[in-house]
Amino acid sequence: MFDTAHMTEAEFEAVFQKASELSELFREVGPAHDTDNTFATETIEPFKKSGLGALQIPREYGGLGGNLLHTSKVVSELSRGDSAIALSYNMHFIMVGIAGSLMSDEQRAYWFPRVAKGDIMFGPFSEQRAGFSGLADMKAVPQSDGGWKLYGKKVWGTLSEASDIVTTNATITDAHGNIPEDFQERVEAESFFIADFDVDENGQGDGVRIEKTWNALGMHATGTQTIHFEGFYVPPSGFICEWRSGAFGVLEWASLMFASIYYGMQQRILEESVEVLSKKTLGATFGAIVAAETKVANVGHIIDGVGDFASRVELSRRVLYQTCADVMNGYDDNWPLALRFPYIGLAKTFISENVLHMSKRAMSLVGGSSFKKGAIFERLYRDSAASMFQPLNGDQSQTYIGEYLLAPEDAAE
Repeated sequence: MFDTAHMTEAEFEAVFQKASELSELFREVGPAHDTDNTFATETIEPFKKSGLGALQIPREYGGLGGNLLHTSKVVSELSRGDSAIALSYNMHFIMVGIAGSLMSDEQRAYWFPRVAKGDIMFGPFSEQRAGFSGLADMKAVPQSDGGWKLYGKKVWGTLSEASDIVTTNATITDAHGNIPEDFQERVEAESFFIADFDVDENGQGDGVRIEKTWNALGMHATGTQTIHFEGFYVPPSGFICEWRSGAFGVLEWASLMFASIYYGMQQRILEESVEVLSKKTLGATFGAIVAAETKVANVGHIIDGVGDFASRVELSRRVLYQTCADVMNGYDDNWPLALRFPYIGLAKTFISENVLHMSKRAMSLVGGSSFKKGAIFERLYRDSAASMFQPLNGDQSQTYIGEYLLAPEDAAE
């Protein structure tokens, strides 16, 4: 992890206030973009003007000098306004953290000041046949005068419509575009690149284009599109490192930022539930509840449900913040290297389970009105489902951990 100067509490309060203001904008415009399945382009300039994109950049490069926990808190606050829009900008925070940790000093000296001044970064990595664990089929073909041209496509290009910088992985081939046949050579050839990303209003650029393919159950406003690389040039200075050997050491920026998104969503579910259930009246009821006038706030299972929500929000806060603190304080050095990423990822899987539980139960507590299209609870229910897929999910985490514990020598290899 790259070093950052310590931000004072007063300085962070000012940053967090900007996040709260931006969160309100997200909350205001989010519903329309959920309905239209479009990225909230009107948030790009406010995000840049807020300066939040420079949060993790060290002060020596013009940034704010925030750390992992500061970033987590900002991401959660943005998510409390609108989780889908926040999830899109979360890609910037993730990639600044990952790429920034793996760059050379020379690369940081070039890219960090640009981000500090407002440039936005994204990172498409997944391919159609496999997600996180699949080696890249996308090719990086060496050029005779230096650098590479990238050929292939990525299917989860979140934030592409707002970004100025792209980071991605591709497998370096021979001069004829052949991927190494030997497995180990192929692993070593998979590389991490960074370059300028410049497309027009139609998503067309030099050797790259955005295809608007996003059509999913939820998280509509993320603008997660397919990115086609069709001879996209990356100069020699754009090579960061071998991907597999570098990525696993810094993936806390992905895992804990995804966890932060769903912690913010938990806060929103609790907020909306309290708002509705504290005021809702059923009138005269007969059946499971017999009363001339029934306020749902006085009904046992409603009281228990809201208490359950508040408890889960608080437990998620403790798990997320403590995990960030553990990583910043170096506690992860106590874990076997093979378990570092899945152990850090437990915060994300824990919070994912909580948000899925809460979004489902909130609909039950609120009743049939929550099932209507456009209702906040209907949307939160759909958007929370995305928590099952970002790496590592629960099944992947348990496999990594179980495999190591049962055969640590094999897993370490």
